[in-house]
Amino acid sequence: MDFGKKLQELRKKNNYSQEELAELIGVARQTISKWELGETSPDLKQIAILSKTLNVSLEELIISKK
Repeated sequence: MDFGKKLQELRKKNNYSQEELAELIGVARQTISKWELGETSPDLKQIAILSKTLNVSLEELIISKK
């Protein structure tokens, strides 16, 4: 599973809309959309904030499982 799909899955599991997640981590909703679509990627600081917000380890967030 690629990062975008993983992010979307975790966001939905935590019952966040793109807008809600964006507000929590301090980015625009469009940024979340672009990450989920694989158009752009978060930087390391944003990944750390995402893992904390979504209650998962960094490894679970960024390591792809086949």
